[in-house]
Amino acid sequence: MPQPHAPCRSLAFLQRRRKHCAFNALRGRDLNHLLGRCFAAVLCGCRRHCSACWGNPQVAQESRAAHNALTFARWEEKTGPKAPHGCESVSYEMYNSEHYLEHLRRQDEAKQFKRGAARWLFLCIIGLGAGLVAVFVDVSIDKVFEIKMRINDEVYLSVVPVWKQYLAWVGTAMALASVAGILVCYVEVLAAGSGIPEIKCYLNGVDFPSVVGIHTLLAKAVGIVFSVGAGLPCGKEGPMIHSGAIIGAMVSSLRIDETIKPLIRTQEVRDLVAAGAASGVAAAFGAPLGSVLFAIEEGTSHMNPRIMMRLFVASSVATLVSRLWAGPKEGLPVGLLGWRVPVSFGRFANMDYYILEFAIFGLMAIGGGLLGALFNCLNKRLSLWRQRQVGPRGHRRFLEVLFVTFVIASFNFLVPVLATDGGPLMIEELPDTLALYWDTGTKSMKSLFHGQEDYDLRYLSLFAVMNFIFACWNYGVGVPSGLFVPSLLTGSAFGRIIGQLVNTHLIRHQNLPLQAHPGTYALIGACAMLAGTARITISLAMILMETCGEAEFGLPIFLAVMVAKWTGDYFNRGIYDLHIVEIKRVPFLEPQPERDMIRLQVRDVMARPVVTLELVCKISRLVEVLAHTSHHAYPVLYPGTHRMAGMLSQIMLRRILELGADQGAFYGARDAAPEKVIAWAEMTSVHPFRCKTPLQYEKLLSGHMDEYVRLGPYINRNSLFVLKYTSVYACYQIFRQLGLRHLPVLGMDGRLVGIVTRKDLILAEVEDDDSDREEVEEEAAYGTYSAWCPREDSLDSEEEVGSQISTHSTQSLQLTSERTLEDAVGGMGGAGGM
Repeated sequence: MPQPHAPCRSLAFLQRRRKHCAFNALRGRDLNHLLGRCFAAVLCGCRRHCSACWGNPQVAQESRAAHNALTFARWEEKTGPKAPHGCESVSYEMYNSEHYLEHLRRQDEAKQFKRGAARWLFLCIIGLGAGLVAVFVDVSIDKVFEIKMRINDEVYLSVVPVWKQYLAWVGTAMALASVAGILVCYVEVLAAGSGIPEIKCYLNGVDFPSVVGIHTLLAKAVGIVFSVGAGLPCGKEGPMIHSGAIIGAMVSSLRIDETIKPLIRTQEVRDLVAAGAASGVAAAFGAPLGSVLFAIEEGTSHMNPRIMMRLFVASSVATLVSRLWAGPKEGLPVGLLGWRVPVSFGRFANMDYYILEFAIFGLMAIGGGLLGALFNCLNKRLSLWRQRQVGPRGHRRFLEVLFVTFVIASFNFLVPVLATDGGPLMIEELPDTLALYWDTGTKSMKSLFHGQEDYDLRYLSLFAVMNFIFACWNYGVGVPSGLFVPSLLTGSAFGRIIGQLVNTHLIRHQNLPLQAHPGTYALIGACAMLAGTARITISLAMILMETCGEAEFGLPIFLAVMVAKWTGDYFNRGIYDLHIVEIKRVPFLEPQPERDMIRLQVRDVMARPVVTLELVCKISRLVEVLAHTSHHAYPVLYPGTHRMAGMLSQIMLRRILELGADQGAFYGARDAAPEKVIAWAEMTSVHPFRCKTPLQYEKLLSGHMDEYVRLGPYINRNSLFVLKYTSVYACYQIFRQLGLRHLPVLGMDGRLVGIVTRKDLILAEVEDDDSDREEVEEEAAYGTYSAWCPREDSLDSEEEVGSQISTHSTQSLQLTSERTLEDAVGGMGGAGGM
């Protein structure tokens, strides 16, 4: 019998043994393959000479799959950046340093009441601002549509041929769309689309440059007016959510460090942005409860009753502003509120339904889920094509805007003309079915909900199909465009068709105890279509109940949205998550971790080796780390050990380098360490950094390179950590729920062995990139990723992997000293900011 193999402790051991065994017959990748198998066996606890791994290919395959986890970070390391340029993580962790605690002790507790009142005042300002923006957008859309119809009527009254009226119609639409296109393609690219994916990312902890900037607000609010006015299949509701979030961010810049003194500034900003997003929904629909539920369901990742109360206050103020405007708009006295003030989609005169109709509602919901999944699939392919062929800005994208507008405007004009006598027309002369092609989406939806006469099913079916196609084509074009109204309108058209067919069948069979109302079926179809596309459930149901003024119809609406969501989820993601994860490839932490993470341990995904600092650090070392790494926080170790003392953010590091000499925080090698530390107020100054590049720091500190500084007072001693054997599933939940940006990993002996970021917690999906897939899968199969496979000089035991970490390691991306550092202004106010 063969003798038991000696313990296999490392790849280096195997590579030494290959001189004395049959490995000499193997070369190149075959050898790497076997070595990778052996290392997988070591990771999974095999302490024999890998006989199990080599003798049992199935075990080897499972071990390799478990411990060669292909994460988002490793995929980027191998194939290049995948996330959008400029996106950065945001930390919502409290930065609990010694000098911050001292700063808190000196605060005047008598002012706490005033600070609390200021916070509620800010929430009211957010609601007021979102409401005023909504009123401006609403009034402007009505005026632009009125001008468009007036031009058409003047051409009609001039008794000109129909082709001249066609040119005037299409020319007006293209002129309006060009304004919206210019604002996106040449001014602010983030103003495109609804903005909901970007706000979801922001509240999830991923920030984009200018996503909540004033230029984005102006481009969004003005652009949506011209997009809707041009007759494109889009609505104002999505852009209003983005606009409200921007208002919340603008209010957060009103020196909240001095007014409300937040313990965690980034958390305070996040809550104000969430309040702004909820206010945008409330102002657009006039639905305060639904807006709060929408923010909880789609936006905030860290919800609690305190945040929910703040959202409700801001949403209530926004709803009040929009309702005050709705009355005078319909000729009612100024200041009148109550049931006489019309709701967004109109009140239903009859909402009766029978229990037998639930079966029809369920089938409609399944159809809405299938259509929503088809919509998302087509839009994904179209968006990926746009990424490759059109680009995010420039002439190509602007020309696409004009072409899409030309096609849609031509179709909407020609169908009513050809359906009548072929001559010039006015909208007042069109029957209800053909008026759908010329009216705005909100007016058309009200007509489908409340119209008493039957629609022509031929033109209604054509309208439903083409609106579905045009909405899919338009979502992603370089104009501000919401998806709520187009989806609701498409669903209501399909629902109206079913309602009329059911009603016709019931008339023929008068013995059936049913009485179908086509408007009711239109409402169910609208719910199902939007839920199948965006996968919004409870908040959508509440919004529709509030906008229709009917709570009695809640049960059929709940049924429709839930069944539609379940049906759509079977095929793909919702449209917003699809754009975030599969199209833009943002490192977004979804609500639930993947099941594969249960069997993975943190050591399988963590990044290593780690760039670290020591509690007493040389200035030259700090400048070197700043110049050669792009990290936003660094673990700080006790001198001469691998024991972690805390984390130091890059913002803190830069403030120390800029202010340390003037504040007397630096000292020579033979001098005693000074007790004085840089004041917290100076560290969190609103003034921008003096140095923008590492080279400027080298020049600024050229006379202090041999001096030292104590980092102890400035490090975050509140840093959380996990053990390397912790489940990735549990680590994911901790990371997402606490809003972390970095999570150090410790070994069983308490030494630092790695670090986890959000990109390490996302299992990569490479099915969309054929050029990357083969290479990535091949490399992963052979275990050749240097990011987590040991080198030949690795230590003999994985238990000692922490010993590989060098305080002078610059294994991460080597950057030049001319690299521009993150342009952060202001302070953290107790936040991590890492």
